[in-house]
Amino acid sequence: MDKLEQAFLAEMAQKTQRARDLGIDGGRTLTALEKQRPARLLARQAARGAVSGEFAALAEAGRLELSAEATAVESRYAALFDDNTVNFCLQVLCEQGYFAL
Repeated sequence: MDKLEQAFLAEMAQKTQRARDLGIDGGRTLTALEKQRPARLLARQAARGAVSGEFAALAEAGRLELSAEATAVESRYAALFDDNTVNFCLQVLCEQGYFAL
């Protein structure tokens, strides 16, 4: 695993803890990210049109910044994800009003 993947996973671990503090358990997603690697897992989800398990709960709480999808679209992680994955993440985030002013 390269440094960029490690950085992504470390950030997701912190975000998962913050979500848990809100009563939202993202442990399954974090475990899957660690086992399958971020790019592979999110690409598979995007191909199926699926979001992370806690995405809906985070959206309802107004805390999508804690989601794997929001983290994946951050420019510092651009080298990890293909265009299809990033576009899917952007789409689902936009559908939830994540980028609304």
